[in-house]
Amino acid sequence: MDHIDALIVSHGQPSLPDPAEAALADYVTKVQAHMPDLRLGSATLARPGSLEAQLAKMSPGAVVYPLFMSDGWFVRTCLAGRLGDAPYAVMTPFGMDPALPGLAAAGLRAEGWNDGDPLLLVAHGSGSGRHAPARATYDFADLLAAALSDAAISVGFLEQSPTIPEVAKALPDNILCLPFFAMEGDHVREDVHEELGACAFKGRLLPVISQLPGVDAMVAAAISAELTGARKAASA
Repeated sequence: MDHIDALIVSHGQPSLPDPAEAALADYVTKVQAHMPDLRLGSATLARPGSLEAQLAKMSPGAVVYPLFMSDGWFVRTCLAGRLGDAPYAVMTPFGMDPALPGLAAAGLRAEGWNDGDPLLLVAHGSGSGRHAPARATYDFADLLAAALSDAAISVGFLEQSPTIPEVAKALPDNILCLPFFAMEGDHVREDVHEELGACAFKGRLLPVISQLPGVDAMVAAAISAELTGARKAASA
């Protein structure tokens, strides 16, 4: 049996788990291309048994990479609870990688963003009042603004205030909209489009941030660095 050096985990789609599981596997294939000497696995929390099946294949010293935007409930409580006593380090979530704002800035410029242009950042937020999702979004927005010459970035959420329509209705027609989501699931394909349509948004909706150029290589670099550091520490 091939053993897994790192497991990339995302939320998935509870109402329809298989397509989201396949989409994550496709994304992990892109990350795998940057690290041919290591073996990656993938699992969504939503597909029953997926995480547990992958954990059974993990190598000693393997790591878990959360493809989540914040270190909130899903990472600290749900994922941690599912891992139990499994001896695998959980890495910093995808959305909090310090390299992400710079890559997003480069991707936005490639999409036509110019100095002085405003930007709309849309995110999930938390309908239950948890602070981590909004905090991670605003932290990212601040870092992205700095990488874009102090750009004016407006933030709107699906599940908390300020909502996407509340923010987007006051923005110019030619604005770019960047979804601060790890995967393009139903929240982006349906909910974000519906919210933007509710305010007659006339800007351009970009792919989710994980699909921007260089981001899959960023994930690979983070995993490689984590494994290298762990192995050096173990051999010291």
